[in-house]
Amino acid sequence: MLFKDGLVMYDRQTDTLWTQVDGRAVRGRLTGQQLQIVPAIHATWKEWRALYPESRVLRKRGESRSTYDDYNRNPRQLGIMGRRNIDNRLPGKERILGIRVGSAAMAFPVEAVRDARMAQAAVGGVPVLLVAPGENLPVLAYERRVRSRDLNFRLETVDGRLALRDAQTNSTWEIASGKALGGPLAGAQLTRATAYPAFWFGWRGYFPSTGVWERPTPQR
Repeated sequence: MLFKDGLVMYDRQTDTLWTQVDGRAVRGRLTGQQLQIVPAIHATWKEWRALYPESRVLRKRGESRSTYDDYNRNPRQLGIMGRRNIDNRLPGKERILGIRVGSAAMAFPVEAVRDARMAQAAVGGVPVLLVAPGENLPVLAYERRVRSRDLNFRLETVDGRLALRDAQTNSTWEIASGKALGGPLAGAQLTRATAYPAFWFGWRGYFPSTGVWERPTPQR
């Protein structure tokens, strides 16, 4: 079954239908309930291994090729039933990472974030950071508020490795874990932000008032 062009989940205990975007129960005995969202990273296997080389793998038996390969590669096909892009701020099949806080939402175009290497913004009053440290590494999303203080970051090389440094305390942070390795905040931990990988038309269908992140114009 589809809900706003997205396949729905169902549970075998109550046969309730749940949306995959925000985890809401939309039909069945548990209608109105919501699943707890768990932050995750959307990455290729190559990108994941670069960050976490000791990972274990849960392998699926049988066919490994996605049945959606052709659909994913076709920029003109929007949705299973066919739709048109009603918001031309981005192409319909543009891949984005969406962040939602309460009723506020913002779409971060993945390629734009990769080009900038870092995106800092506020969504629903929550300061967030998206960092793309390299071509073969995934885009990671964090909240920028630590110990009631909003931090601004830059990328720099520390001891031969790319790291984050905040402007407020001059602490250095490991990109892969979000942990402060040195400075006044050593030992502190950035909270992972929940970022939803999606096509632009699908995200816009769920969150019509969403903002779109744009790379700031360099100061002259």
